[in-house]
Amino acid sequence: MDKLHTVIQSISGETKSKPAHLTVFREFLAHLEKIQHKAPKTAARVQKPARRKPKRAK
Repeated sequence: MDKLHTVIQSISGETKSKPAHLTVFREFLAHLEKIQHKAPKTAARVQKPARRKPKRAK
């Protein structure tokens, strides 16, 4: 959590006050949401191989 706090501070440039850990976590989640919305939504789907019929026992 301390590393997260340091990263958020360096991104926002705020060095005067130490926000509570909950505030830092909320800022982190907000950054994740921004990144998620910017990501391309058309991800290629992996196709499953065709199902084969089991061989009959003789």
